[in-house]
Amino acid sequence: MHFRPADGNSFCRTRNRRIVYGIWQPTGEDLVVSRRGDQAFEVHCHGGNSACSAILSSLADSNVRQVSPAELIRAFENPWTVSTQLALTQATTARTAKLLLHQLGILPESIRKIGELTRTDQVHAAIEQLERMLGWSDFGIQLTKPRSVVLCGQPNVGKSSLANAMIGFQRAIVHDVAGTTRDVVSQLTAIDGWPVELKDTAGLRQATDTIEAIGIEKARTEIELASLSICVFDHSQAWTRQDQDLLESIVPDLVVFNKTDLASMYSSHPDRPGGMQTSVKTGRGIEHMIDCVGRLLVPELPAPGQAYPVTEAQRLKLADFLDRLRSPQQVDPKEISELLVDIE
Repeated sequence: MHFRPADGNSFCRTRNRRIVYGIWQPTGEDLVVSRRGDQAFEVHCHGGNSACSAILSSLADSNVRQVSPAELIRAFENPWTVSTQLALTQATTARTAKLLLHQLGILPESIRKIGELTRTDQVHAAIEQLERMLGWSDFGIQLTKPRSVVLCGQPNVGKSSLANAMIGFQRAIVHDVAGTTRDVVSQLTAIDGWPVELKDTAGLRQATDTIEAIGIEKARTEIELASLSICVFDHSQAWTRQDQDLLESIVPDLVVFNKTDLASMYSSHPDRPGGMQTSVKTGRGIEHMIDCVGRLLVPELPAPGQAYPVTEAQRLKLADFLDRLRSPQQVDPKEISELLVDIE
């Protein structure tokens, strides 16, 4: 035994769940150990990764095999419970954790019921349930994957200031020289309880140098991949042909006119589209805009009893199972049901 209690007593006679302080002899680390069973022990140490690695190394020298958290859980739970538990550990907001915890209670049972429907030749009912589950798969997977919200627009319209206001602290460099942001500046945050990666992009205009051109190209790529795009314009400036072309080329989810604290004689221009009005300086419209972004990101929620996959592996497993059910003449449905047993 590597552990020596500090009080000099034999650890072998220690009762279960008692916490004992002592020394890990191979490394000299001071730590605490609790017996959890005849052959089960819980070790708590400090000192960072190096201390943990040293202790694990000394255990490996004694032929103790290290296993991953997933492998440990899998030994005691069914695979659907395990994969959902692991997804729950990746939750970054209280709202998503609550939804994942709810799925932990209903998803494995829904899988069991689908398997039972298949084994009793109720294939049509099983297909309907799978289609409903897969219909919410994007929602489920994004509970642990931040949605991308991109701020875009021409230089010096206040994108960086707006991003800082939405996040709540200064992250991007703000300056009154057009073109300050040359790359995509990202920050993880939460909007209405949903994990979000807010991205402030380079001003979209005719590039004046190679570096700026690269930044603009990255900005357009981020816009195309975004869950939601916000095109920002300067409320105090005239509506131009360049503004119109930019709006038509992006087709954003939300149009925002920033800098409403500045006087403007152009707000009634006939070609100017409608949009939300904000001022970072006065705070006008910021909270309303954030609320609107939250509603646009998740316009609808699944019913409380609706199960859905919460990982890509779960989605792929269900999609494959559905494909096979739709061609039942190729494989016996009772054999197909066995495909639900395991998941990566």
